[in-house]
Amino acid sequence: MTSTLDTSALDGTDNHLVRPGTQEYDEARTLWNGMIDRRPALIVQPASTEDVAAAVRWAAEAGQPVAVKGGGHSAPGYSMCDDGVVIDLSRIDHADVDPVTCTARLGGGALLGDLDRATAEHELVVPAGAVSHTGAGGLILGGGFGHLMRKHGLSIDSLVGATVVLADGRVVDADEQTEPDLFWALRGGSGNFGIVTEFRLRCHPFGREVYVCAPIVELQHARAALEIWRREMVDAPDELTWNNFFRGAPAIEGFEWVPEHLREQPVLMMPMIWAGDPADGRREIEARLALLDGLVSASTGGVMPFVELQSLFDEVFAHGRRHYAKAGFLTGLPDEVLDVLIEAMHRLPHHASQIELMRLGGAVARVPAEATAFPHRTADWPFNLIGLWDDPAQDPEVRQWVRDLYAALEPHATGGAYVNYAGGEEAGGSRSAYGDGVGGRTWDRLVALKRRYDPTNLFRFNANLAPAE
Repeated sequence: MTSTLDTSALDGTDNHLVRPGTQEYDEARTLWNGMIDRRPALIVQPASTEDVAAAVRWAAEAGQPVAVKGGGHSAPGYSMCDDGVVIDLSRIDHADVDPVTCTARLGGGALLGDLDRATAEHELVVPAGAVSHTGAGGLILGGGFGHLMRKHGLSIDSLVGATVVLADGRVVDADEQTEPDLFWALRGGSGNFGIVTEFRLRCHPFGREVYVCAPIVELQHARAALEIWRREMVDAPDELTWNNFFRGAPAIEGFEWVPEHLREQPVLMMPMIWAGDPADGRREIEARLALLDGLVSASTGGVMPFVELQSLFDEVFAHGRRHYAKAGFLTGLPDEVLDVLIEAMHRLPHHASQIELMRLGGAVARVPAEATAFPHRTADWPFNLIGLWDDPAQDPEVRQWVRDLYAALEPHATGGAYVNYAGGEEAGGSRSAYGDGVGGRTWDRLVALKRRYDPTNLFRFNANLAPAE
């Protein structure tokens, strides 16, 4: 198919064209999720906003749908397509921080690690994700969960402006004053509206170190530990992030403290992070650890560099593993939900698979519900059911484990899902991410804006808002 594509319109640009049949092509089309094996007709690697605009105009005129690759971390593989054109932003990866104005300029192809390192140099931070090799662009456009969200909000709550290439090839700057509707849609609406080549983000003062603690609870004590967590997190201080990860205890670098008899065995990990002064964190976290006395089989804690924390789980979520997930928000945490989670762990199909159970609230909930396109501000209890495994022969088993667990939790769920966690198969498709928020008004406004900014659905490889809907 590539031979039929006339790319002469891109001559004179700095776009690097990667064609099928080369090792470079196979490397460029490889994504984080090892299940995804797609073959685009062409991969375009621009070096500037102008290059992106030229590539978009060419693709639109050639009738080629466009997928956009930042870090390639999209679990459903939205950043790659069969046939069509992929615009790979990996060359636009700058991360520049102005410590005077406390703002960061971040290229559309930058990774979270680039952002964390650049801000840490100035004792600043932007709330973002928790795996450093994640592409920052996709994470930000979907909302941006992370270790600091209860204190500083979602990533989109720190977004102050963006440079966007629209479906017709025009380049616009979007902020509260210029293109305010587009700016609203970019804050949670995923990649539906254009290609963001630069994000402008407000930075927050933040020391280079944080206090953390990571207790491990064996399954026979998990119910009691979760009951304590449920009670404590109702009115916990914003600085405290305390989440739950049901999984096989890691047996990798950075987790040498895990006792040998627990490694790769199903357990409940309950990491606590204090987004403030480490001395305060020690006091607050040790008080909560004391509540778990008699329930914890192993624990480690102390002060660590924040940048190191941000990469601690990189190998847990390493490139190349197979990934299948479903996600949502729970309306509450009745005892029967806790029992469902614990029972599922007795059937864990692979030690890397996991159940994530978190608490929002804090700064996330204080942003007005309709201020951004993220409609789940008051959904307190997000969950993420993640199948991670290596052997394709296990595909049916792991998928079924995720689906069965999701079905068991569904009666207790809101029906919505965080778009960056959604696996692409949730009931209602993209409506699960937007349709139930604030009376459906988020969905209606997003679809109307999709019609305005991308009426032909050129940007369709995402949690798509089809213009015809």
